[in-house]
Order: sequence, then structure tokens, then C-alpha cells
Amino acid sequence: MKKMLMTILVIVMFTSLLVIEALSVDNSLIDRVLRLFTEGTMGFSVRTVTYNGPYAPRNAGVIWITNAQNQFVKTIKVWANTYRWTLVRWIGSSGQNTIGAITSASLNSHQLHNVTWNGKNWQNMDMPDGEYKVNVEFTEHNATVNNMGKYRQVSFIKGSEPVDLTIPNETYFRDMHLTWTPVISNGTLGGLVTNMTGDPIPNASITAGGFNTLTNVDGSYTLSLPIGSFDVQCSADGYLPLIVNHVQINGGQSTVLNFSLTPVSNANDTDSSPPVIFPPPLPNPATSETRLRIYTKSNERYEIRILNLRGQQVRHFHGKGVIRGWQEIIWDLRDQTGNLCPSGTYVLVCSSGNKIYRQSVKIIR
Repeated sequence: MKKMLMTILVIVMFTSLLVIEALSVDNSLIDRVLRLFTEGTMGFSVRTVTYNGPYAPRNAGVIWITNAQNQFVKTIKVWANTYRWTLVRWIGSSGQNTIGAITSASLNSHQLHNVTWNGKNWQNMDMPDGEYKVNVEFTEHNATVNNMGKYRQVSFIKGSEPVDLTIPNETYFRDMHLTWTPVISNGTLGGLVTNMTGDPIPNASITAGGFNTLTNVDGSYTLSLPIGSFDVQCSADGYLPLIVNHVQINGGQSTVLNFSLTPVSNANDTDSSPPVIFPPPLPNPATSETRLRIYTKSNERYEIRILNLRGQQVRHFHGKGVIRGWQEIIWDLRDQTGNLCPSGTYVLVCSSGNKIYRQSVKIIR
């Protein structure tokens, strides 16, 4: 019996280890997916200055990239052949890896070095966004671990934001300047425009900021937009216009936004309004998001307050109708602080002009 229990215990422990290992692999894959890899170019310039070593002004030197943990990424430039062994710090970091680097013999005098980095490692793989460091080392003597040459490190953030750093002059490093210029890809907004019965509406106008396009015969459209948040307006002859507020566009990604337009009973009647000023939110119940639609006249203010069943406000939307028509807000089911609202029923108190309506929406997690 004891032997059987021991066998079962070993099997359970072994199975647990396999599960933990599998979860670890999954987490690492998820972590990689969530990381951003912004393309771009780093430019760096530095002028080395003699320290009057035995071989001065002749000098050997190197510029290389490391990550936030000072792990080697790529060698950018080496001016040293015979005397590479004197570049002690770089050897310890890179193992003398020069793949993809600019190489030359030692220089007879000091000069301004201008280098670039494309955001890839020595294996030509894109590096994730984050902190990186430019390392500069040069020697004018037979350097050793106990008597190394001169060294400078400059940090910057690789990401979607440009960087422009001018570093103050130092004794042995001058004219230092670093830039990071990201390549920002546009995002794509696309979808379908239909009427209330689902029929496509061709030649409907889609406007986001200063960008505009028309729908095709099948009611479809695509619009290339820079990264940012847009109020997107859809309008067509014979229909009330519809505006969807705060549509987020991400670089290199597609965002789907469909429109369902309400016909105008009398297109020349600027005071006409639909029979329902605040239709039910859709979908309802909601699991990830729901759309709230409210009708306003031109320059008329609107407000939507979302309350829990205890009467506490969890979210607040407000604005002004640019034109007469529908305003649509996409609620991501989060409260004002960005936390997901728990499952339950929520009350929507909506006002447009002097009219107030109440609706409810149910959240299911």
C-alpha cells in the first residue's frame, strides 16, 4: 500500500510540474504578444577626446547597444583591428560579436562618430519597445580589466514617441546627440453602412477629423487614419447623420465601425426629430461593450450618466451635437477610473436639450 501511495504521489508531482511548465510557456508567449515593436531609427553622434595615453592620439574604440538589463544587443561600429583586445568592457558584453557592424582599423586621431541603429539585434530581429543604452568605449593604451579605457553610456526609450537628446560635454566625450525617430503606421477604419432594415447605403460619407471617404455600392468603406481618437460622422442623403465619439485608432491595426442610419421623414424639416430620442443600448445584455445612441439638434448638449442600482454614478458621458442627428457612444463597460464594472443591471439617465430618458443595461461577465 505504501509503495502504491508513493507511486501515485510521484505521478501527481510530475503532472503538476508539466502543467506549471506549460503555463510558463503560455505566459511567455502572451507576454511576447503584448509587447510592442515600434520600427524606427536611432541616430547617435559623439566626439572622443584624448586622455594622452601612450599611443595618443591613435585610438581604438567601439559603439554598441545593450538593453535595460545591460545585455548585449548589437555592435554598431568598431575602429580597432589589432587592438580590439583593449576594448575590455565591449568584449565582456559582446564576446567580440561584430555581425552587422561597421569595422575599421584603429584611428590615427580622434573624430566625430555618427552612427545609426535600426532597432534590431545582431540576428536582425526586431527588439521590443523599452529602454536601451548606447555604449561608447575607447582606449589609447594596453587596457586590462584593472586598467580600462574611457567609457560612456547613454540611455533612451525606444517606442512610438520620438526622442531628441543633447548630452552635455564631458572630459573625454563631446558633441553627444541622440535621436530616436519612430515609424508610425496608420490604422484602418472600415465597416458597413446600412439602413434600419439592413440594406446597404452607397455613397454615404464617412468623416473623421480632416479625413473623408464614401461607401461603395455594397455599403462598405475603408479609411486610413493616423493614430489617435476620432469622432467619426456618417451621413447620407435622406438619412439622419450619426456620429460615433472617441473611436480609437491604433497603428497597423484595423478597427471595425458599422453604421445603421435612420431615414428622415422630411429631409427639409430641420426641426424634425425621430420618435425615439434614446433607443435601447445594443447589445443588451452586454459582455464586452455596448453602444449608447442619443439624438440631438445642432449645438444641443447631451449627457449620459450611468448609475448602479444603489444610485451611485459609475460613468459619465457628455458633449454637444455638432449637427442635427444621432450621437453614438461606445461604452466599454468600465467605470470612470477604468475598472471593469461587475455583472449586474445599470441605469442610464440620458438628457438631450430639456428631455430626460431612462434606460437600463445588463452586464454579464
